Amino acid sequence: MIRVVTRRPVLAVLCLAAAALVPSAGRAQSSEDREVTGLRFEGNEAFSGRDLAAVIETQKTRCKSFLLQPFCWVTNWGFAHNRAYLDEDELPIDLLRLRIFYRQRGYRAASVDTVLAREEEEVDITFLVAEGIPTPIDSLIISGVEGILDTARVRRQMELEPGAPFDRVRLQAGKDDIATRLQNLGYMDAVVLEDAFLPPGGGARINIKTTPGTRYRVGDIDVNGAEDIGENIVRRFLTFRSGEFYSQEGILDSQRNLFALDAVRFASIGRSDDRSFGDTLVNINVQVTPARPRVARAGGGWSTDRCLQTEARLTDRNFFGGARKLELTARLGNIFASTFNGGFPCADVGQERVFWQLNYLLQLEFLQPYFISERNSFRSRLYAQRESVPDVFVRTAVGAEASVTRRLQRRMSVSLAYRPEYGGFDEQSADIFFCVNFGICRRDDIQLISEPTWLAPLALSWLYNRTNSPFAPTNGYYIAAEGELAGKYTGSQWRYGRLALQAANFEELKLGLVLAARLRWGVVQPTQGLVKADSPESNDLVNPVKRFFAGGPQSVRGFGWNLLGPTVLVLDAVEDCEEGVPLQQCAEFVAATDPNQFVQRPVGGNSVAELSIELRQDLGRSWRLVGFLDMGQVFESFSKIEAPILTPGIGIRYVTPVGPFRLDIGYNPSSATLLPVVATLPNGDIVELDNPVRYDPFTYDDPSLLTQFWRRLRFHFSIGEAF
Repeated sequence: MIRVVTRRPVLAVLCLAAAALVPSAGRAQSSEDREVTGLRFEGNEAFSGRDLAAVIETQKTRCKSFLLQPFCWVTNWGFAHNRAYLDEDELPIDLLRLRIFYRQRGYRAASVDTVLAREEEEVDITFLVAEGIPTPIDSLIISGVEGILDTARVRRQMELEPGAPFDRVRLQAGKDDIATRLQNLGYMDAVVLEDAFLPPGGGARINIKTTPGTRYRVGDIDVNGAEDIGENIVRRFLTFRSGEFYSQEGILDSQRNLFALDAVRFASIGRSDDRSFGDTLVNINVQVTPARPRVARAGGGWSTDRCLQTEARLTDRNFFGGARKLELTARLGNIFASTFNGGFPCADVGQERVFWQLNYLLQLEFLQPYFISERNSFRSRLYAQRESVPDVFVRTAVGAEASVTRRLQRRMSVSLAYRPEYGGFDEQSADIFFCVNFGICRRDDIQLISEPTWLAPLALSWLYNRTNSPFAPTNGYYIAAEGELAGKYTGSQWRYGRLALQAANFEELKLGLVLAARLRWGVVQPTQGLVKADSPESNDLVNPVKRFFAGGPQSVRGFGWNLLGPTVLVLDAVEDCEEGVPLQQCAEFVAATDPNQFVQRPVGGNSVAELSIELRQDLGRSWRLVGFLDMGQVFESFSKIEAPILTPGIGIRYVTPVGPFRLDIGYNPSSATLLPVVATLPNGDIVELDNPVRYDPFTYDDPSLLTQFWRRLRFHFSIGEAF
């Protein structure tokens, strides 16, 4: 048993500091060190074992991840474990760390011992904690801020009411909060001190004495380095003005505003120290370092649903001054998709040749960062594109967008946008969509609907983002909502209302282990459908771009791209059926013998609901292991709700400068289902068969369990996190 006892807390702190600074040869791991296989705490009630384990250096061997737990149970392989060994010199210091931890939180009489159960190469460690009775707070007085701060509210936020343990950590946090509040009200030299009296056998009597000092106003604001951007532009993004009371929060907000400008590489805002005695003005120095005005970037990526992609950007970060940004973007996608005939490694681009052709985007975008107010920005763009949604449609369009974004808070913004677009569909790609969803199956009618039309919605979006990183968050959450309305007065021939919501939450359970969850919901409702004089009448027509689809690497990963929800089986009457055989009989024969001969096409729905949960475990600097559970469903309409489908899976990530390279393997538990069948006729028309067929691509031929399991796996390769 090891016991550390001291009655002098100051001496204990000095001993701990000295031990941390002086190197010890005994701390080096050797082959004779015992592995710590057990670590537990007994007697602790006020704090959990997890809280106490975070204080000490001694740890036990653990499985690297919950996802690797099966390997840890049945093997002793090193790749699955984080090995921990006993350091005889560190253990007494851990006892001291725990005593100081308790003392700082009011448990002044706490003591800690250890019991070690040693074997040849292993050791089991138990920390025996005797917490004792905490020192209570008898009284807490805050003085010096009368008439400036609400002392009752400050006391409540400190959570140090009389009777509570004398927690010095909370006390220090409360003092820092008082100082920050005063600095934001102009008292930038405020001093906050404490006087704590602890009589023998009694509770703590705390007196927080505050000296606010002089209240300062902002004097002269000196801006340097902004010649190219414009000094007036820099001043517009400052949240303070000369004559206003000084605020430390205003200084930080202004610095964030300047850093958000692409034209600024570095910004520093500080106060001048050339104040005279009795002066109540403080001068502010603003130093700006402009970014390189023009930059060219190029890159590429690959995924199973977009094949090889390349992109090039030319950016002017200070277009005609004023920190305006002008950017030209050129992008190509589906490169080599036709070479691989839509197969691996481009297996999700689509099953027909029309989806294998090159996609492109040519876009010119302009950003005015200051629009009427520093809280507003104006953005506009012009573009031409060819885009394909795998197995749903191929669309070419030219369009524009104009939007105004207002920052409501530092992490909250709202945008109003108008997006007129003139575009049409490749009729060979969208024919199934219009036939199954809206009963428009004649080739001539499909051709009329596929011709270019105006889609011009007015959109209002709201974003609240409290994540700690824009690309790989480990804590926080975000909520995004968008509503669209397209009708006669917006100049749109497609007329509808649409609402979409997405929210995600991230929580770091421990270092390197993150629990992430994402919710997606949406609904679209046609008002007049498509208004076009020479097209078939249909008040329930919804533009395929605005329908909802699910399934794929950014959605429910047990399904292929867009294949969750309503789908239809496509049969080629010439290639798949013998001459003279009725189409219905042919479809049933194909379903029973080789259902993979069908082309399964998604048709989407007017409503969607999705939920994804991920457990992300770091496996070093570059690798990450992920376990996920996706569930969701696409509904034909908001009133026809069906049970969601749940698909589990596992993935691996390799972190690169352009984002994590991602392989996800999802498992599809779906059973056999009845699906409608459409047949393409030699003349180009489409006919929907009278009866659906039983579609079962997993067990149709009574396979072995291993073969069936393999068929249910879905592989997704892409770059970037799923959400």
